[in-house]
Amino acid sequence: MICPHCKSMEVVKMGHYFTKSGERRQRYKCKGCGRTFVLNPIKPRNYPEEFKEMVVRAVVKEGVGIRQASRIFKISQTTVIAWVREFSKKESEE
Repeated sequence: MICPHCKSMEVVKMGHYFTKSGERRQRYKCKGCGRTFVLNPIKPRNYPEEFKEMVVRAVVKEGVGIRQASRIFKISQTTVIAWVREFSKKESEE
């Protein structure tokens, strides 16, 4: 196995963690650079623009709270806040 950061071959297992879906993932540590990594990292979701607009519309126009929107749409509160800010910047530029 090769470290994706420094390309060293000196890699050791360093425990594991569980993803949100319950999958067990092995972690590794490079002895060369000291960084940790997993073999196939999970990439963040890319939500469609229509979904983002639906969430923002619920919060801004329909008066749904941020916490309630995050529960309804099953996304984090931080994501809801970021999308509201993103769409408010787009509207102010237009």
